[in-house]
Amino acid sequence: MKKVLYLHGLESKQGGEKVGFLAGQACIYAPAIDYREENLHGKIHNIIMNFKPDLIIGSSMGGYVAHEFAKAFNLPAILLNPALHSRSFEPDLDTFILSFDTSFHERQIVLLGKNDGVIDPELTKTILGDDKRFVIEEGEHGHRTPLDIFIDIYNKYKNG
Repeated sequence: MKKVLYLHGLESKQGGEKVGFLAGQACIYAPAIDYREENLHGKIHNIIMNFKPDLIIGSSMGGYVAHEFAKAFNLPAILLNPALHSRSFEPDLDTFILSFDTSFHERQIVLLGKNDGVIDPELTKTILGDDKRFVIEEGEHGHRTPLDIFIDIYNKYKNG
């Protein structure tokens, strides 16, 4: 069974309907994360080393952290309105912050809400540019991704 690590957003809590859906699809690990905690990079690193996910999914701040760790561990990712910019603070990711020219080759799916008033989807698209490692999908939603859209994206890309 596929192993999925799900990282919630900054203002979200552990669990929820997306995690509930994933629990019926895969072996899911969705830890409670305090993105302001010191040594966040060590905590996430240990989770990945012990759980050994096949896929990382993250939303907003969790999407940013999922993006960085997916690059570091060369894992596929699904990023929901990732906070690649416009963060209210910088989480402690230490040496895991990598530049975009690293040699990771696993694809990252980036789902952007066209009506996101928190993380500007147009700026995200500009940052990612024409890098073919990123597949950008867009929906008519805002910052929070509705369950039906999440399910559609997961089912479309769950097998890489």
